[in-house]
Amino acid sequence: MKKIILAALAAALSFGLNLNAQHYNNTRFGITGGFTSSSAKIKDVDTKSISLYNAGLAVEIPLGAGFAIQPGLLYQVKGMALDKWTDSTGKQINQTFETKVGYLELPLQLQWGPDLWLFRPYGFVEPFVGYKINAGKSEYSEELRKVEYGLGLGAGIDIWHLQFSAKYFWNFGGIYNSDIEKTGTTIKGLKEGGNFNGIAFSMAVFF
Repeated sequence: MKKIILAALAAALSFGLNLNAQHYNNTRFGITGGFTSSSAKIKDVDTKSISLYNAGLAVEIPLGAGFAIQPGLLYQVKGMALDKWTDSTGKQINQTFETKVGYLELPLQLQWGPDLWLFRPYGFVEPFVGYKINAGKSEYSEELRKVEYGLGLGAGIDIWHLQFSAKYFWNFGGIYNSDIEKTGTTIKGLKEGGNFNGIAFSMAVFF
C-alpha cells in the first residue's frame, strides 16, 4: 500500500513539474498591475516622490537558453511634487507644485533566468516609450511633453501562473517643454534635465 501511495505521489509530482516547465517554455499572455513611486531629477530643486500605479497587458515569449522577451502595453502613471524651490534671484519659494501624468507605455523586457521547474528567477533590462494620454489636474498640463522614453533595470520571479517583479526606471529628456512660471517666479530646470525616475512593483497573472 505504501509503495502504491509513494508511486502515485511521484507520478503526480513528475506530472506537475513537467507541466510547470511547459509554462516557462511556451508563449504566455497575462494581465499585470502594481505600484509606482516616482519623483524627478531637477537641478537646484528639492522634489518629493508620489505614489501612483500601473496596469496593463504583457506577453512572455521564451527564446531559449534562459532568455525571454516580454513586451507589454501599460497605463503608467508618474509624477513628482515640489514643496519649495529657488527662483532666478536665489530667493527660496515655499509653495507646492505637483505633476501627475498618465502615459500609454510600451515596455520591452529582455529577461534572463534559469528554469528551476517550480519557479524561474530572472533579471531584466527594459527600454520603454510612452505617449501622454492624461495629465489629470496637473498644473500647466498643456506644457507637458507628449512623448516619454527611458530605461528600466530590475528582477522578477515566475511562480506557476504568477509573476512578481521590481524595477528602477529612468526617463530621459525633460518633463515640460519650457520652464514654468508660478505666481511670478520661475521654476528652473523643468525643461532641461528634469525627468521622472523611481521604482515600480508589479504582479502579473499569465494564462
